[in-house]
Amino acid sequence: MDPSLVDAMMPSLTAAVAAYGANVLVRAEDVAAVETVRLGQRLLARLRRNEDVRPRIDVAVQDLASALDDEDFRGALRAQIKKALKEDADLASELETLLAGSRVTAQAMGARSVAVTRNDGIISTGDNATIQR
Repeated sequence: MDPSLVDAMMPSLTAAVAAYGANVLVRAEDVAAVETVRLGQRLLARLRRNEDVRPRIDVAVQDLASALDDEDFRGALRAQIKKALKEDADLASELETLLAGSRVTAQAMGARSVAVTRNDGIISTGDNATIQR
């Protein structure tokens, strides 16, 4: 299982949860929603097709919806996605296809957040930060 797949999914999933809260699990696609949110909805819909995986994903999404800035809840959703990918060999391929067909945008959320789609350098947002090489 490629961990970069989970990394690639998290901005869209988080955006969908941020936009709709726990209702993202049942909300129909909203024409006015941004592409990132719609992609997050599609990713969640695919993850939830498996009846064994659905309850775990739902709980993780509901927890994240209640505290979007909590890294532990983001981590819990990531962990459930990793478990789902290990349990379903075809799931990773389907999710990669969804991601490849999208124009994903980065979305920053929370204090001092930085939005990037790819970074090969240093990003610093802290007070009095010093960067040494």
